[in-house]
Amino acid sequence: MIFIVLWTAIIAFLATYLLKSPKVRSWLKVLIRAKLLRRVIICTTVIIAAIIIAYKVHPVPEIQSTDDHSVFMEYSAKAVHKIASTENLTLDSSCDLSRPKSELSYILPLILNTYADVVDKPTKPVLVRLDDTLQIELRGYKQFKNRGFKLKKFLQKKLGNRYKVAILSDESTTHTLQISYEGTPWNKEQLIALPVMEAAKENQVDPALLMSLIRHVSNFDFNFRGPKDTHGLLAMGGHKAQDHIIHANDPTEKKDPEIDGLNQIFEGAKRLGKQLQVLSLENTIATFYPEQGMNYTDAQWTKSPLIKSWVDQVMADIQFYHENGLKPLD
Repeated sequence: MIFIVLWTAIIAFLATYLLKSPKVRSWLKVLIRAKLLRRVIICTTVIIAAIIIAYKVHPVPEIQSTDDHSVFMEYSAKAVHKIASTENLTLDSSCDLSRPKSELSYILPLILNTYADVVDKPTKPVLVRLDDTLQIELRGYKQFKNRGFKLKKFLQKKLGNRYKVAILSDESTTHTLQISYEGTPWNKEQLIALPVMEAAKENQVDPALLMSLIRHVSNFDFNFRGPKDTHGLLAMGGHKAQDHIIHANDPTEKKDPEIDGLNQIFEGAKRLGKQLQVLSLENTIATFYPEQGMNYTDAQWTKSPLIKSWVDQVMADIQFYHENGLKPLD
């Protein structure tokens, strides 16, 4: 708004200044009487009006922005419910999973596995809190001092100094494991790693490959906007992307609903699994190049230095993720 006011003031000042000149006024009279000028003004006005009407009748669809924080909280809550459904954990009726902290919910499997390994004849743990603090009640133990010391020691060693681990005991048979996170909040690359691992396991693909593709397509930006109406982590949202996916897998498939958020990770892993069965690794990677549609039946992309460089970068980062712990599935 401020720019409109500024430019209006500048144009008004210039017009006032120029109109003071008799020479400028005489030229304006000549131009106004010219038929060609009148035709140009009328045609320009009609064209601008037609463009405005076209946008009014067929407005460009607005793509809603994705709230990263909400996406990860929702995923964390689903992950906890999935763990509870395996009967390795009980959710207390008072446990509120509306705002789970990802840095704590993501380590829940490690906590449960460590508890099962360290404690003899473990009882089923009960999750009573998961927000800025994780609290698990360990019920049914008359004596828990040695078990608690050992559990705390092992967890602290595995979690590192960013986590504060405590065991709270009283005279009853219930003992509480309490963990808080005091480190730097995780960035999106760290938060996306868990759903990448889950999607890779479900579709038997290399998680490092999936992670590298996300990095080079969108740089972990949920609101990435690609060409031809594509958007999202893997540019798989939008009508053009839907057609692209269907062509890659099976031309007879029906269009799925809009793919957004973390769903693109799982859809991308599914697509990787199918294409790696018929294409080489390099050709499969090239089909994810976000700037243009690709031919899935040949390697024409090798003739483009830009696409070839992009594929090489993805390949290099696969090795980078392997070296940093994101190992291929057995």
